[in-house]
Amino acid sequence: MLYAETPEMPMHTMGVLVLETPKAPVFEGLKRVIEERLHLLAPFRRRLLEDPLQLGDPHWIEDPEFSVDNHLSRSAVPSPGSMRELAELVAASASRMLDRSKPLWELQVVEGLEGGSVAVVAKIHHAAMDGGRLVSLIGTLLDLSPEGRTLGSADDNWTPDKEPSLLWLTADAARSLVMKPLNALRAATEVGSSILGSVRLQPSRNDNAAKLFEAPATPLNGALSPQRAVAMADVAFDDVKAIKRAFGTTVNDVVLAAGCGALRAWLRSRGGLPLQPLVANVPVTVRSEEDEEAGNRVSMILVHLPVRIDDPVARLLAIRDETERAKAQHGKSKGDVFRQATDLLTNVTVPWVLTHAIEVYARSHLADRLPFLWNLVISNLPGPPVPLYCAGAKLVRLYPFGPVQQGSGLNLTVMSTADRLCLGALACKRMVPDVEDVANGFVAEVALLKKRATERTPCRAETRF
Repeated sequence: MLYAETPEMPMHTMGVLVLETPKAPVFEGLKRVIEERLHLLAPFRRRLLEDPLQLGDPHWIEDPEFSVDNHLSRSAVPSPGSMRELAELVAASASRMLDRSKPLWELQVVEGLEGGSVAVVAKIHHAAMDGGRLVSLIGTLLDLSPEGRTLGSADDNWTPDKEPSLLWLTADAARSLVMKPLNALRAATEVGSSILGSVRLQPSRNDNAAKLFEAPATPLNGALSPQRAVAMADVAFDDVKAIKRAFGTTVNDVVLAAGCGALRAWLRSRGGLPLQPLVANVPVTVRSEEDEEAGNRVSMILVHLPVRIDDPVARLLAIRDETERAKAQHGKSKGDVFRQATDLLTNVTVPWVLTHAIEVYARSHLADRLPFLWNLVISNLPGPPVPLYCAGAKLVRLYPFGPVQQGSGLNLTVMSTADRLCLGALACKRMVPDVEDVANGFVAEVALLKKRATERTPCRAETRF
């Protein structure tokens, strides 16, 4: 996440919390909540430490200059601000990299929205936490009632780290370089075992599972620009669950099918559908109890999105069948593919080489000429199942956003709240300037599937999660 970051590819995640009209100032209340709960927000006080030559591994240190004021700001859209104006503000923030001289997060309180609503735009580097940790962080910052709560006593024993000397950084880089051959051998062994295990698990030569580098060329794919476009939409969570029950699928299958239908309509209006199905990267958590404090424990499965199938229910059922096979195979593999691959890559080279290689790749626009890993990312995060409050104001919408990667210019991320399923669509502005059309298509596809679910004779009770 750190080595791959360039101005064209910021690697942070974001969330937009829309609050109903507050009775008290949100900015002051949020600052107070953060200060009271810092002992439960360990990543908030950790700063990245890199050696000047980028030869050794980076570290997190307890920032000796930490201040909440460096991370919390307020702004406003021209009143009465619409969701489109809020989206433009979020897109501008998404286009900017986080400052590595400070802990890698920021919160922006946005005022001036229609009806007196207030939004909180949260931004945190993906290296600091994945979606699972982000959900946990939300649970720490938000409350079950407007009155708030007390979450244990503050940690008065927190001690910031001292800035290490150049001699320490040099010695640490030397230690890292000495250990790299042994670590590379271990990582290569793990990757080899995972590959062999995956080969043994292949059902047959006719297996049609989605694979890396088979994504068809579409307007969604190519080299990234530094600018981002953002759209937000939401649907009734009860509608999504009704679709799930009617057709015997999962919520995630419905999300993938709605994304598939939205992209089918979008592609048809922009030159036509590809001959092959799209390939979606679907992140999955591999976090265990031992990894509770780890920043990232995420892997992925690849899923075909059959955009050439006309019938929306047929698309949903085709996706259901493929995700069941993909999850079963992923579960048997027992491997954290992402961690293993990055572990190998970071031990056969040094940070300086990796970061400059990514920069050359970006500046040369090689993503326009090389095969694409996948077409887009679609992620589903389990959100809070009960009403929540932020600094006394009720949370009414929570829109999540994940980063885009070179070669893949669209990320669709959803998160459920008590009664809504909220979609955050983030895209490269050059590739998908009209990302709002994709978000609207998602809503339309859910409505179409809900209509078909209502017409369908209820099948036998079946529960899927």
